[in-house]
Amino acid sequence: MPLCVNCNTAGDPNAGRTQCDACQGTVHLKCIGISESEIKMTRSKSRSIKIVCNQCNNNMLVFKDLKTLISSLRSEMSSAIDNLKADIQTQLDDIKVKLSQAPQQQQAVPTLEEVAQEILERQRRSKNLIIFNLPEEPDTNTRQGSKDKDTLVLNNVFNITNPTNTFTDLNIVRLGRVNESRIRPIKVSFKDESDVLSIIRGAKNLIHDSQFKNIRISFDRTPRQQEVYKQLKAQLNNRLAKGESNLRIRYFNGTPKIVSLN
Repeated sequence: MPLCVNCNTAGDPNAGRTQCDACQGTVHLKCIGISESEIKMTRSKSRSIKIVCNQCNNNMLVFKDLKTLISSLRSEMSSAIDNLKADIQTQLDDIKVKLSQAPQQQQAVPTLEEVAQEILERQRRSKNLIIFNLPEEPDTNTRQGSKDKDTLVLNNVFNITNPTNTFTDLNIVRLGRVNESRIRPIKVSFKDESDVLSIIRGAKNLIHDSQFKNIRISFDRTPRQQEVYKQLKAQLNNRLAKGESNLRIRYFNGTPKIVSLN
C-alpha cells in the first residue's frame, strides 16, 4: 500500500485516495479535504484543473514567487541596459565631437617659426605704450605741430604717473587715420623697458586727476597677446557676474593672470 505523500502513512485501505497531478504520488482525499464525488465532478467539467499534494502546492507557490522575481529582475536589467546604452551613446557623441575638432586644434598649435616670430615681436613692442582717450587736437598747419601738442600733453600725463621721473627722446605717433568720430590712440616708444613698467605701475594715479581720469594706458600687445587678454577678461567678467569679488588681472613676468585682492 503506497504511503500518502501528505501524511506519509498508508492510512485506511478503504479510504478514498487520488494521485497528485504534479508528482504522481498517492494522496488521501481526507488530507486534501475533498471527496471522491467532488473530484469526479471537477474533472468532468475541466481536465485543466489540477489536484496536487501539499509539497507540490508549496513548490508551485515558490515557483510563482520565483517567476515574479525573475520578471522584476528582467525589467530592472532591461532598464539598466537602456540607461547604459544611452550613456555609451552620449560618450560616443562626445568623442566624435572631440575627434572632429582635433584637426582644428592641431592647426591652432603654432610652429617653431611662429613662436620665434612672436617672441621677437613681443621684444620689439616691450618698450612701447599705447595711450587711449588722449584728446586729439590736430594742428591745421603741420603734422609736427600736432605731434608737439601730443608730446606736451603726454609729459603732463607722465608727471602724474611718475612725478619723480623725466622721460626724454620719446617717439610719439597717432595710430590710424584721422577720424572726427573717434580719438586715435597714441603709441609712445621709450628708450628702456623699465620706463614702460614704471608708467604702467603709476597709471592708477590718473584716476584722481580731473583732466586725465579717462586716460587709459596699456602695453603694446601683439595680436596673440590681445587675444589671450580678451579671453582672460571674459573669464574675469564671468566670475564677477557669478558673485565673486575683489578679482583683478595682474601681470607676472609679462603674463596676465586673474588674482584675488583678499
